[in-house]
Amino acid sequence: MRKCAVEIVAVLLVVGTVAGCGDDSSSSPTASTSELPATQTMTVLPFDPAAVTLISPFTPSHTGINVYTITGGHFLSPGTGIVTKIELNTGNGLPGGSNYGIRIHLTSTGLYAWYHFEVNGSISDQTQRDNILVALGDQVTAGQHIGNLVSLGKNAHVHFDMLDAGGRDAVQCPLVYFSSVVATTWESLYDAKILARTSKLPDLCNKVDTPNS
Repeated sequence: MRKCAVEIVAVLLVVGTVAGCGDDSSSSPTASTSELPATQTMTVLPFDPAAVTLISPFTPSHTGINVYTITGGHFLSPGTGIVTKIELNTGNGLPGGSNYGIRIHLTSTGLYAWYHFEVNGSISDQTQRDNILVALGDQVTAGQHIGNLVSLGKNAHVHFDMLDAGGRDAVQCPLVYFSSVVATTWESLYDAKILARTSKLPDLCNKVDTPNS
């Protein structure tokens, strides 16, 4: 899922221990979790957990984590940065929908946080704008409310990705960029929400595809 339209930014204040995802014994062309600089360890969840209804995991074929919320679910900047892209009607994600996106450049590291809002239906350009609470070029801080999900169906969600300095898909689970405290909170929320629906519990971060990938 990628972008198409307007550009923006956001910065990153981060401290702590990088959280691991899955078995670290697998080889990878990128740096392992332990090699990531401490400045990439964010201490704020990128969403308000109060509105979350479900979370779906990261797999190699799904390079991000989907966060499902009730309509109006709040999404937050994980760090200090600049909004570098705002996009309406992205043409990606759930088909037939009016999906919109926000990208934040976490300027202390050069990484990007990408939020793709997939509404599971059609909304006007104005409604998309009304639920994007930042503008291109805005400086944002950790925990700042940057946008809301308009949820028109049970499949509505925000696809959250951490992208590398070139703006490409990160090949690592987003959790590796967050402190151990935040990662544990995120994993606990994932466990609680998915166990309410199924007894099958893949990890939140997976190095191989799960049956439902």
